Amino acid sequence: MGISAQDVRRVFSQALEPGDDVFIHASLGRMGHFDAGVEDIVDALLEAISPGGTLVVMTDTRSFAKTGRFSLSQPSETGLLTEVIRQRPEARRSRVPMISFAALGPSVEFYTQEYNDYMEPQSTMARVLERDAKIMLIGIAYEKCTMFHMAEERLNLPYNAYKTFEGVELDADGDEIGPISQRYFVRRDMSIKKNPAIAGEMLEARGQSVVSPLGDGLVRTFKARDFDRCCMDALEADPEAFLVKTEASN
Repeated sequence: MGISAQDVRRVFSQALEPGDDVFIHASLGRMGHFDAGVEDIVDALLEAISPGGTLVVMTDTRSFAKTGRFSLSQPSETGLLTEVIRQRPEARRSRVPMISFAALGPSVEFYTQEYNDYMEPQSTMARVLERDAKIMLIGIAYEKCTMFHMAEERLNLPYNAYKTFEGVELDADGDEIGPISQRYFVRRDMSIKKNPAIAGEMLEARGQSVVSPLGDGLVRTFKARDFDRCCMDALEADPEAFLVKTEASN
C-alpha cells in the first residue's frame, strides 16, 4: 500500500501551521510509492500553510554554466515537485540564471526578486532567513539543505571562491532577450566534498527539528534561523567542519 493523500496531509499538518512560509527540499523517490500524485502533495502543502503562508522551492538550472542559456520557462533541474510548482499559473519564478526560486502564495514577489549572489539582502535565501521561514526536507537529509551556504559565505571560508557565469536570456519562443549573468561560489579544490550533517545533528540535539516518518523516509521541519545558527556554531568552532576529503585530496 502506497503513501496516501491523507498520510501526506497528516504529516504536513503536524509540522506546519497556517501563515507559515516554508522552503521545501524534496526527493519523493526516496519516500516509497505515493498513491497521492505530485499535485496532491503541492495542494497538501498549500492547505497546511493557508491562509497567509507562502511555499518556496529552488528551481535550479545549473546547466547554464555549460550552455550559457536561460529562460524563465526553462524546466527546473531540481526534481519533479519543484517543476510542478513552477508550472502552476499563479507561481512566480526569480529571474536568476543558475539558482532561481519559484514561489506560491501571498509573498511570491518578496521571495523571487532578482539577485546576483546569496548574500545580497534581496536574495531568496537571505529573505528566507529574514522571515525565519520554516524549512522542510522531504526524503532527504540535512546535508542537502542549501541554507548552509549562507553561513559559509558569511564567514568567507577559504575553500570557496567566486566565479561569474555569463550567457544570454531567452524568451518562451527561444529568441534572445539579452545578456544575463550570475556570481556563484565554487570550490577551490574540487576533490573536496561538503557535508554539513553536523549542523543537523546539533539541530536535533537542541530539540529544534520536527522529524516525522512518511512512507520509507522522513520529513524534517525546522526554522531557518535555528539551522543557520547551528551552521555558524559548527563553522566558528572548526572552519573545516563541513569538509569531507576524498582519497584524491589525501
